[in-house]
Amino acid sequence: MSDTIVFADSSAPQAQEPHAGSFPRRVIDTFFSPVALFSRFGARPPWVDVMVLSVVLGAIAFALVPMEVWVATMEEAMRAQPDAPPMDAEAMAGVQRMVGLAGAVIFPWIVTAVVAGLLVLVFSVALGGRATFRQYLSVVAHVNLVGAVGQLVALPIMIQKGVMSSGITLGALAVGMDPESPVHQFLSTFNVFVVWQLVLVALAVSTLNRKIGTGTALAVMLGLNVLVALLRAVV
Repeated sequence: MSDTIVFADSSAPQAQEPHAGSFPRRVIDTFFSPVALFSRFGARPPWVDVMVLSVVLGAIAFALVPMEVWVATMEEAMRAQPDAPPMDAEAMAGVQRMVGLAGAVIFPWIVTAVVAGLLVLVFSVALGGRATFRQYLSVVAHVNLVGAVGQLVALPIMIQKGVMSSGITLGALAVGMDPESPVHQFLSTFNVFVVWQLVLVALAVSTLNRKIGTGTALAVMLGLNVLVALLRAVV
C-alpha cells in the first residue's frame, strides 16, 4: 500500500479578519452606532488612529482654557488650605498648565492600557468572557472620543464659571434640586460624558462576549464608578 500525500487546496476560502471599518466610519459609529462598530471587531481591531484623535482633541481643549481660569482655580485651591505657605498663584498656574498639557498628551495612553487590562481582569478572567486585551484596547480608544468631545463641550462652562470644573454632571441636569443636598452632591460626581462612556463599554462587553449581557456589564461598570465616587466623597 502506497502512501498518499494530500496537499492543501490553496484555492479554498480562508477565514479573514473582520474589517472594523474606515477611520471616519469608526469615529461616526462610536457616537451613533456603537453596537455595529463593536460587532465588526476581530482579533486585532485598529485603535491607534482614534487614540491619536482623542488625545489631540483633549489637548486642544486643555490648551484653550484661559490663563485667568487657571489662576482663579489656583487661588480657590489656596483659599481652601489657609494653613499652607503663601504662593504666587499666577506662577503656580503657569506651571500647572504646562505640566497638565504634557499630561493630557501622555497620560491617556497609559490610562487606556490600564483600563483595557482591568476589563480583561473583570470580564474575561472573573466573568469568563473571551474578549482579549487587544479588543478592549480598541474599545477604550474609541470610547475615549466621547470623553474628548466632553472636554470641548465643557470648555464654555469652565470659561463662564471662571474656574476648572468637572464639566456637565448629572447634578447640573437636576434642575430645582438644592445644590447643597447630599443627593445633588452625589449626582454632581457623575459627568454625563463619563456615564456615556460607561454605557459604551458595557455595550462593547456584551457584543464581544455573548455570555455576558448588557445589563450585567452595565451594572458592573456603574457599580465600580459608584464605588469610586463614594470613596472620593469619603476621602
